[in-house]
Amino acid sequence: MDHVFSRLINRFRYLFNKYTSDDITGTQLSILRILEKKGASNTSYLAESLGVTLSAITAIVSRLSRMGLVTRERREKDRRQVWINITEKGCKILREAEERRYFLLGIFFSRFPQKDREYLLHILQEVVHLFEREDILEEDIIEEEL
Repeated sequence: MDHVFSRLINRFRYLFNKYTSDDITGTQLSILRILEKKGASNTSYLAESLGVTLSAITAIVSRLSRMGLVTRERREKDRRQVWINITEKGCKILREAEERRYFLLGIFFSRFPQKDREYLLHILQEVVHLFEREDILEEDIIEEEL
């Protein structure tokens, strides 16, 4: 299963990069998506959401800022905290990139009957739900330690 997921993710990244703009990476798009959905966020939240280090997020956010896709804002109460916001240009780039992603996905998944697509979506949603439940992992680790 790990091999299949890795092949699927790698192939999709390859196709996405080949048929879309080289101006933005998948990780950068993920940050823009989080900011659009959640609103202003700090680097700690972004790093935790993506499972990367603070230094990696700082570098990515710096690049997005130079591109005009995000802004940084310091709060008056705690000047150490930096909040990241998506810009209008960032929203536009995100929409365009997502349209291309949906187009690519549509090309491949249209090869499946509607019933199979619905079933696959259901299964993938269940998998995501299970992977988001940290209590499952914690239970297994505790049992293994006993």
